[in-house]
Order: sequence, then C-alpha cells, then structure tokens
Amino acid sequence: MLQHPAIWAIVVSNFCFHYAFYVVMNWLPTYFERLFATDLSAMGALKTLPYLVMFGASNAGGWAGDALIHRGWGVASARKAVNSAGFAVAAAALLLMPHVKTSSAAVGVTTLVLGACGFARGGFSVNHMDIAPKFAGMVMGISNTAGTVAGIVGVAATGFLLDRAGGAGVVAGWDQAVLVSALTCLLGLGAFAGFARGERLFGADGPAAQH
Repeated sequence: MLQHPAIWAIVVSNFCFHYAFYVVMNWLPTYFERLFATDLSAMGALKTLPYLVMFGASNAGGWAGDALIHRGWGVASARKAVNSAGFAVAAAALLLMPHVKTSSAAVGVTTLVLGACGFARGGFSVNHMDIAPKFAGMVMGISNTAGTVAGIVGVAATGFLLDRAGGAGVVAGWDQAVLVSALTCLLGLGAFAGFARGERLFGADGPAAQH
C-alpha cells in the first residue's frame, strides 16, 4: 500500500498543510511583535479570528467537495479542485504577510492563509476514506506523522531563515520564510493534483485488493 502514489499524495499534502499551519501558528506572536509592535495577547477576540475561520473553512472544503460530486464531478476531480484552490490561495496569501502595513491587515491576511489551508483539507484530508476506507486509520496515522514532522522542520527552518536575515524584525527574513511555506503549499497542490485518486484502491472490495 505504501508503494502507491495515491497514498503518498495524501502524505505529502498533509506534510505541506502542517508545514504552513505550524509555521503560522508558532511564529504568529513574533510576527506581530516584531513587524507591527503589537502584542498578540492584547488583541482580544480578534486574535482568534484566523482559527475560527480555519474551522469554518475546513467544513466548507468538505461541503464543497461533496457538492461537486453531487453535481456529477468525479471523486478525484472534486477532491483535487478543493485541494488546489485551498493551497493556491494559501500560497498567495503567505507571500503577502511581510508586506501588509497594519496589524489589522496582518490579521486579515493570516486569516486568509489559515482559512485557505483549512479549505484544502476538503481534498487531501478526506481522500483516505475514498481510496482505502478499511485502512483509513492507518493512512491517517501515517499522514499525520508526516504532519508532525513538518511542524518540527517548519518551525526550526523559519527560525533559521529569520536569524540568517538579521532577526524577526527584518522583512527580508520573513520574505524568505513565507516563500518556503508558499512553495511547500504549491508542492502539496502539485502532488495531490498529479497523483491523487478517487476510486477505492485498497480493501477486500477494492480493485487493488490483491496488490
């Protein structure tokens, strides 16, 4: 099963999602403090907006994928469309993060990043149920392990890039850090668009049961 490209499409996409998510989540206080002289803890309920929108967008991504299927799209095409839209918007929004001028705009663009990442989950994060329903827990465990590794790598890499550029108060360092995150999102888009499948591949009733 681990040799099938469709499994790795899910694993890579989960890695890419969590790379961007953990980078934004862990470096958000520093981003606001050093670029906008704003204490995130003093922003009240506004600081929860990115996560609330992400929650809603995650559900919206699942709904959108199912709606496309009900309209006659193939399962693979629907999952790929949702995944691609989410990762593409997230990549574009990440590149904007160092260049907004106010803390309010920073909240807005951060909300767009996490919301778009959440929307992408309507593609890769449910695909294990499409292709391997009897092994969904196993596939989810493998892909979430990749996501945890992404968090470790992404947070450390961001710190390295910021330090190399002169610290978190330097826009150039953030440019480099968000570029890596954006490219990672595009990797998730490309891997899933290229290799994801929609039909059942693994399980007693699946066409690939003997593989």
